[in-house]
Amino acid sequence: MLKYNYHTHMKYCNHAKGDVIDYVKEAHSLGYIELGMSDHAPIPLNSMTKEEWEHNYCSENMTLEIFEKYLDEIEDAQEKFKDMKVFKGLESEYLEDHNIWYQNLRNKLDYMILGLHFFKDPDTGKVLDTYQDMNNKTIYKYYQNMENAIKSGLFDYIAHPDLFLFKYNGNDVSIFDKDCEIVTRKICELSLKYDIPLEMNVNGIRFATDMNDINKWRYPNIKFWNIASEYKNLKVVIGLDAHDVSLFHSENIEKVMNLAKSLGINITKFEVKK
Repeated sequence: MLKYNYHTHMKYCNHAKGDVIDYVKEAHSLGYIELGMSDHAPIPLNSMTKEEWEHNYCSENMTLEIFEKYLDEIEDAQEKFKDMKVFKGLESEYLEDHNIWYQNLRNKLDYMILGLHFFKDPDTGKVLDTYQDMNNKTIYKYYQNMENAIKSGLFDYIAHPDLFLFKYNGNDVSIFDKDCEIVTRKICELSLKYDIPLEMNVNGIRFATDMNDINKWRYPNIKFWNIASEYKNLKVVIGLDAHDVSLFHSENIEKVMNLAKSLGINITKFEVKK
């Protein structure tokens, strides 16, 4: 049974339920040893147009005004549950021209997860949505943004690295072409080069048309992870991506762990380095 998780959201992102203490209490009752809180990071207000803000669902992120309250709540939980390690984290996007913004956030945290739900096209300057705007050209730009983010030294692991396959070329999960393979291998090689773990994400299963059919999962994507399994020294972590305390009890946790086992992928415990 899983006894640690570092990908946890709460009500501050406007699409999850519960306070920090709700998640800590639930994890503690289940015998968790470590829990990382990682709600969606505040986004710089001047980073995109109003249309891009709406297109990329940026209202579903914590505001900067609530950030200090969020940290205070984590500190309160740390005091109340001293027999369990509770860490301060965020899941954050990365827009290269806002490094100072991200660094200021990171300075107050124990760790930061890279979760690329959107990114800037370096050629057009347009901010693209990883869920909707992926094709055989933009996935290379998705990867380039990921590489730039990791090179920045701000991030400790990569959440759902296979998200670019969510609706690739406007289709369901059936398409996985040569470009998808190339980007998958680039991500694995990036992970190895910088010793950055990749996450198998439990929450992504809920988007499947059939949650019992691995081939229908949008993420973890079986084709991505089948290739990743070839990289034997790859560090892979399990992330609940919990948006409700009920996910601590989800059968999808075991499904993801079984997928990793079937592919010969060794699950690594993420180490918070502070």
